[in-house]
Amino acid sequence: MGLAENLSDIALTFACPDCSHPTVRKGSALRTIAHIRCDGCNAKVRITYPHKMAIFEKHKQLAPQGAF
Repeated sequence: MGLAENLSDIALTFACPDCSHPTVRKGSALRTIAHIRCDGCNAKVRITYPHKMAIFEKHKQLAPQGAF
């Protein structure tokens, strides 16, 4: 299972592991980045491939049936 191509233009939300501050990025951007700078606590957060898979899977499950 890979990162869903059909979520490329969708805003995906994930929480900082340090402070839980939400961060929003398009699927296409999230697919390519390795780190984000949290706007809540200013921590540099590493985003691994398994973490990305979990974010994409969560959003895929939240999508209305038939949307993807």
